[in-house]
Amino acid sequence: MKNVTKIALKSCTSLSLAGAAMFVLSAPAEAGSVKNGNVTDLTVYGQVNRTFMVYDDGEEMGYRNMDGDAGSTRFGLKASGKINESVSVGARLEAELQSNDPATISQSTESDSASGFTERLAFIYINHKQFGKLTMGQASAVSDGMSDGLDLGYVAGAFDGVETGRRSVNAVLFREDNAGAALSSRKIGNFFGTYDRGRQDQINYVSPNINGFKLEAGLYDAGDWGAGVHYDNKIGAFKVRGRAFYESLTNSSTSEGAWQVGGSVKHDSGISLTGVYGQSLAVEGAEDDARWAATVGYTANLNALGPTGIGVNVSGSQDRTVVGSEAIAVGLGFNQQIKGAGTNIYGNVAFWDVDLPSSQTQLDQVVTMLVGMQVKF
Repeated sequence: MKNVTKIALKSCTSLSLAGAAMFVLSAPAEAGSVKNGNVTDLTVYGQVNRTFMVYDDGEEMGYRNMDGDAGSTRFGLKASGKINESVSVGARLEAELQSNDPATISQSTESDSASGFTERLAFIYINHKQFGKLTMGQASAVSDGMSDGLDLGYVAGAFDGVETGRRSVNAVLFREDNAGAALSSRKIGNFFGTYDRGRQDQINYVSPNINGFKLEAGLYDAGDWGAGVHYDNKIGAFKVRGRAFYESLTNSSTSEGAWQVGGSVKHDSGISLTGVYGQSLAVEGAEDDARWAATVGYTANLNALGPTGIGVNVSGSQDRTVVGSEAIAVGLGFNQQIKGAGTNIYGNVAFWDVDLPSSQTQLDQVVTMLVGMQVKF
């Protein structure tokens, strides 16, 4: 075991995903941070997230067992070390392993055949307390987390941030609203979601905190880039969070980029309000689309397990996928932390509606209900 740890520590920047998996399996269950005698610290972390979803598409009801896509099943390695009191360096590797990815599970697909690891993160960084953090590699894009990490209320765990739980029902199909009631090719993910883009290979810079503000910029592949602003503060009895970004997508055939702004306020009483709005910038001859979401939540210690979050979320879009379309979703959700076990139990019920132009076949409403549990280690 000591030899395995020593090898892992000395070669963390070139460690393969398969080797990482073997390390996780062979490491003691209680070990989060591992040392091998040098000054570099290695942390092993991960989570398993599973959901059970029931759907009603207006014609039939069914259920699906899936991975939880908001905080998917994954594991990773974090390496860090200090050059001096002001400067630190580090690296991170993270892989995803999903059984029944919600992006592929629908009424017509009960299970996926995909297997193996998917790369999520692979980057190095240098951080200076006064001058900020520079990251190189596959890391979160500027837009990543600008909406799903926005809500200060605990109910955010039930709604994939502010997306009404869209990621966990992404591939569920709408039925045609006519006598035939056939499954259409339109899915929930075609009309709902924010402009968060996930991870990109890039050079990324984040400034130090200045009175609650941080600035961020990233240069991606193919000439794409992004810039954003983060704000976090406590003003009297209110916690306040703000996020805004713009991303230029010069390599896209349909969009020149997108912008998004959002804010969240939480009172010491536990009541919170969160909202986000954004628009794409379409190429010439195409139509801009708009996306928005809002949540009213309440967070409190209602039991000895940990904080409980409950709330109502509304999200929607205009002209997304289909010009002239309007989409709206309403969800009720809860999220319960079990603090002593690194666990969250969550659930929601959501109603998904899309109105298409009169020239197109209309779609029936879809209702989804899900419960899930996320265990972190």
